[in-house]
Amino acid sequence: MHAQTSPASEIAAALAAQAEAVCRHYLPAGERQGRYWIAGDVHGARGKSLFVRLHGPRSGKWNDYVAPAIMLRSGAGRRSCSRFADSPQHNLSPAGRVA
Repeated sequence: MHAQTSPASEIAAALAAQAEAVCRHYLPAGERQGRYWIAGDVHGARGKSLFVRLHGPRSGKWNDYVAPAIMLRSGAGRRSCSRFADSPQHNLSPAGRVA
């Protein structure tokens, strides 16, 4: 008996296999550093807080580390970051705190 894959998992696998090309397209201000693509955020800004794995079994997985000073600001920092909290790839709790 073979496990059936979903269309979503097939798409995810195809994108992961082309992780660097996807990063170059969607995060053009970023750059490759070793086995990772480094960028500022998911909007493609310059910086070094977001990294995407380019190779191996976790290819295509990403993390965005928000500076603690931003998280401590009252209101604005948490609101701007909380919209990504639902993503399993992100390191924020639903309350906007670094997990």
